[in-house]
Amino acid sequence: MKDAFLSRFRIFSACHSFPLWPGLRFTGLGVLALLSGCATYQPHPLPEQVEYQGRIREINMADGLDLSDVAVLAVEGNPDLRAKRQGLGIARAQVFAAGLLPDPQLSLSLDHPTGSTAGVVNATGIGIAYDIIPLITRQARIDVGRGMQKKVQLNLLWQEWQVIQQARTLAVRTRFEQEKLTLLRTMQGLYRTRYQRSRQGVQDGNVTVDINGTDLSVLMDSSSQIYQLEKIHNKTRHALRLLLGVPPDAKININALPAGPRYEKAVINAQLDRLAEVRPDLLALKAGYQAQESRVRAAILAQFPAFSFGFSNARDTGNIRTNGLNIGLTILLFSGNRGAIAIERATRAQLFQEYQARLAQANIEVDQLLDFQEIVRRQQKTLMSNLPELQAIVIHARKAYGQGNIDALTFLNMESTLINKRLEKLSLEQRQWQIKIALQTLLALPEK
Repeated sequence: MKDAFLSRFRIFSACHSFPLWPGLRFTGLGVLALLSGCATYQPHPLPEQVEYQGRIREINMADGLDLSDVAVLAVEGNPDLRAKRQGLGIARAQVFAAGLLPDPQLSLSLDHPTGSTAGVVNATGIGIAYDIIPLITRQARIDVGRGMQKKVQLNLLWQEWQVIQQARTLAVRTRFEQEKLTLLRTMQGLYRTRYQRSRQGVQDGNVTVDINGTDLSVLMDSSSQIYQLEKIHNKTRHALRLLLGVPPDAKININALPAGPRYEKAVINAQLDRLAEVRPDLLALKAGYQAQESRVRAAILAQFPAFSFGFSNARDTGNIRTNGLNIGLTILLFSGNRGAIAIERATRAQLFQEYQARLAQANIEVDQLLDFQEIVRRQQKTLMSNLPELQAIVIHARKAYGQGNIDALTFLNMESTLINKRLEKLSLEQRQWQIKIALQTLLALPEK
């Protein structure tokens, strides 16, 4: 950059037959010194392939993952979070920019007389000026930048919490879908064996056709259930891989989950009372509100008359030198920055209401989850009180069906009910886990 400027400087001097004023040469050298510290451009090309990052190599995925492992992988490897973290660099750069002092303004002039030039010289001028208002508003602008940086950091933390919640929810869903598939495949094996036996019985003349047809119908229904759940499970597994930032062919096995996840209402209520002090998104809204307070203050400070001053040195064509003082002052006649002040105050009022709305939303969401948790608990209690008896009845019905003592439709309905209730048991356990994970995120609760 400096070499290019020197080349232009020499060309300018060579193309004109008049001498340069010594002060102008000195100023040019000063400009060159400043330009030597300029940033330079370097390209940063995009990759041609997906770059998988994170701590995948530090966790042995073949041994299975617990929910803590899932959380680590989500925070470290999620591609959206990696992109959002770059926003921290932007926020830091904005704080840095807000703290920079304004640059002075340098002016140069050169008048070369033409025609009758006897006894005249080149007229030159040099001046420097400085705007005072950015100094007055500097601290307010720094406070805005710092507040916004804190807001970005807290919003990123909240987004990390949400990604963890999504990853754990998908991991829980993955685990329970696998258990449901295991149950359905086990039952499918029993149905296939029974169908093969009844088909052989028909050939031997020991079993009627309607029994064999019922066995085939049950086997086909079981296969349909498996195919349907396999489609859902395929979608869940790939969604989890995307969220964790692992390759599409990565093997993810979720370890068995502990039983009975549940938070008592007293713990929930105590955490609700201090929610504004611990939840990252509410803290981020507070930081943004404080930054907006600084914007209001900066707008009020900027309403004072814009003031600049400077010094100048000049020489006219008669070789008379002058020194001068320049002062610039804005007359507050029409604007007075009143529009900017009104905008910043209105924005502050909007942020105030947004904070109130977020608090109200958090309370409603938590109360809804608590009610849902109680409904699921009652449903589990009812199911578990009746399921053992239903299992015993179906076992007796199988013997009666095999002996031809009950009709096929009655037995089919009883056995289908048992399978559906066992699947319902797994679904209720899954919902309890999802409620727990959601409460952990909404209330900033520790792992239990």
